[in-house]
Amino acid sequence: MEFSELLKKRRSCRAFQDTPVTQEQLQSILEAGQWAPSPLNQQPFQFIAVTDSTVKAQIQKTGIEAKQTVLDNSGPAWAGKYPMNFIGDCPLIVVVVYDPTKGGLGSYFEQPHGALQAASACIQNMMLQATDIGLDSLWFTFFSPLTLKPILEIPEELDIAGAIMIGKPAMEGKAPPRKSPKVYKDRFNTDA
Repeated sequence: MEFSELLKKRRSCRAFQDTPVTQEQLQSILEAGQWAPSPLNQQPFQFIAVTDSTVKAQIQKTGIEAKQTVLDNSGPAWAGKYPMNFIGDCPLIVVVVYDPTKGGLGSYFEQPHGALQAASACIQNMMLQATDIGLDSLWFTFFSPLTLKPILEIPEELDIAGAIMIGKPAMEGKAPPRKSPKVYKDRFNTDA
């Protein structure tokens, strides 16, 4: 598939078939993630591949708790309608964990987020690879990391970049509209 076509084909999926993701598919997705750029090539990311229904139910519970926190704190009303049942139905969840101390030299000049940026590039690579092999995905961040870390036994010094839901889509997703890019010439101004 052409890269430009692949970019437009990727969808955020919230309805999956119960078809398992194969070990070969998982390996190709993880390898794509490993090829993401990172400061000083430190590759600060690690992965937790979740297929156990009990663990998925616990992840789903953290999402439900996060949704309630949003509502309790006068967050947007639409959050109350956000479904969480797809988490338990998803065949594979890959949680991307990263070491915030492996962010290159940016901490010396007010750029302390190199490790998170690398983990984000890793997630994008993985989602594109999933699309390329006929799977859909969702970059899920609707949870409190403080709640999720003990469930997955993630060491305190590591952070979570997101949980990627991966599987065969239950239905074909529709592309959401995209805004035109805002581009400024030479300097940022309001005359774009």
